[in-house]
Amino acid sequence: MQLGQFSAAIAVGGEPLPEYAVEYSADGMEATCWIASENDKQFCIKLKNNDASPSRRVSGKVLLDGTKCGGLHLRISTKRGGNVSTAKRDSVPTSANTRRPLTFSKQILTDDDAYLDGAISPDLGTIRVVFTLVKPCDGSGKSRWHNRELPRVVHERSKKAIGHSVQFGPEFYCRNSQASSLTIKELATLVFRYRPIDLLRAQGIAPPAVRPARAATTTDVIDLSMDVDDEEETDETEIKKLEMRLNALRNKNKNNNNKGTQVKREPSNANVKKEIKNEELIFTPGEIIDLT
Repeated sequence: MQLGQFSAAIAVGGEPLPEYAVEYSADGMEATCWIASENDKQFCIKLKNNDASPSRRVSGKVLLDGTKCGGLHLRISTKRGGNVSTAKRDSVPTSANTRRPLTFSKQILTDDDAYLDGAISPDLGTIRVVFTLVKPCDGSGKSRWHNRELPRVVHERSKKAIGHSVQFGPEFYCRNSQASSLTIKELATLVFRYRPIDLLRAQGIAPPAVRPARAATTTDVIDLSMDVDDEEETDETEIKKLEMRLNALRNKNKNNNNKGTQVKREPSNANVKKEIKNEELIFTPGEIIDLT
């Protein structure tokens, strides 16, 4: 999702999640969209400033379900070149040497009324990124490691019973560094509202699932050697047509055989001799014959 020179994406397995129903505020300072969350999937928040300047330090503050999870300084990459700066967050520090990954988890519902009146953040179900213009400051003496805990148990009748929530995964070893900065002003805010994909489809936010094409069976095979419309003609009609064609071929063959037997017979030698004998001429001696 992009707003001006700033953009952000939520990636799972290295691939950015599709974004649905992107909207922009009237003042042009905030953009919101919907993404599909999946249970037990770790995710990464990727930030980008497409018009970075070495003289301007930009930070991206991350809030998960309304809980502050620190800021990220966007740095210009020497490999990319140009004026593009980036940052990413896939975990949160818990000490100088440990971190916990960001994970979509199944929301725990309860019927305990003690949770019904409990304070629930209106930002539950959101990942908020705030791009800010900052300047370095002295933060020595302040511990930046927080034992952050995100809300997980929700009353089953609560409006925030949305199926998933963001949680921190198992702790792992990582050496962390820390720096302090002072916010000068906010530049842009990008808000990702996450829900299970079935819920997004039910609400018409995400498109319906694409059904796989049905594999052709033996009954679906069409014999293209015959000019038959399968939708309009039945098998019985096809059989009658074949029988009529077969009868026509039989009659044609029969007529050809009859024609072969009606051959003009030439007279036999005996008849020829007989006719010659009957027509034999008798010449009279001294008679003149005109041979012209």
